[in-house]
Amino acid sequence: MTVSWTDIARKDFEDAARSRLLWGLIAVFVAFLVMALLSAEQLFPPSVTVDAATALAGVAMLAQLFVPGIALAAGYMAVVGERRSGSLRVLLSYPFSRGDLVAGKLVGRLLVTGTALLVGFAVASVLVVALYGVPDATTVVGFVGTGVLLGLSFTGLAVGGSAAASTRGRARTLTIGSFVAMVFFWKPVVVGLYYAATGSLPGLRVERWYVLMKRLNPLEAYRVLAGAVLDRRVDAVPELPLEDVPMTASPERLELATRLAGEVPFYLEEWAAAVVLLAWGLVPIAVGYWRFENADLG
Repeated sequence: MTVSWTDIARKDFEDAARSRLLWGLIAVFVAFLVMALLSAEQLFPPSVTVDAATALAGVAMLAQLFVPGIALAAGYMAVVGERRSGSLRVLLSYPFSRGDLVAGKLVGRLLVTGTALLVGFAVASVLVVALYGVPDATTVVGFVGTGVLLGLSFTGLAVGGSAAASTRGRARTLTIGSFVAMVFFWKPVVVGLYYAATGSLPGLRVERWYVLMKRLNPLEAYRVLAGAVLDRRVDAVPELPLEDVPMTASPERLELATRLAGEVPFYLEEWAAAVVLLAWGLVPIAVGYWRFENADLG
């Protein structure tokens, strides 16, 4: 009998559909997008005219929390769930390797996350046209592409954590714990390092390494990409006011080219943010596979 990782991926996706995981994620994501778009005007000051691109920027601001949540829910039990239920031994009785198992689980969960996000974004696109007019096609494609990339990145993180963990609790700690750290603790730590190195808080002018460390956070990388394709600023949620930047600072003064001395280095260009997201999807998988390959499953 010849089997491969593609058989695992197909079965994993079909199991997700049968267990209603896929349909539940789609329903939740569509409901989120509908509510976000209906309330998009409330996310901006009254002086801001909300057009299609601005509404999508408001959705992107909220999606940085919601999309990773969908990806983590889809992926964190992918491998450890089989391990703790005892079905992993049955799977490994077939002629494929542990690497095939991890690859198949990854692809299966990527399909689950990607399908949920694409269906949700398709519904959102129709709603945007109905509420705010027809947006530029390139803008919509960029918005959907960055959102899907964020979701796939966190799916890789979730499956990698699932492969590395031996229990469900450890899998939750590795995945959800990492996400919480990115949201609440990443920026305070980086600002603290900046203060320790320079003796002052980051202001309108900052060092290159500070921006780089901020952008190594996949959520910040997503905000950079989404802001670039929408030509709108995408704020963090929550926005932690830790920098010494005047509240009245204009968007032009907050541009990276203005805040840095000299030219913007290549590693701080917008395309580098996509590399960061890809790395967050691939590196945890590599580490998780290594741990799973050397684990005693007895």
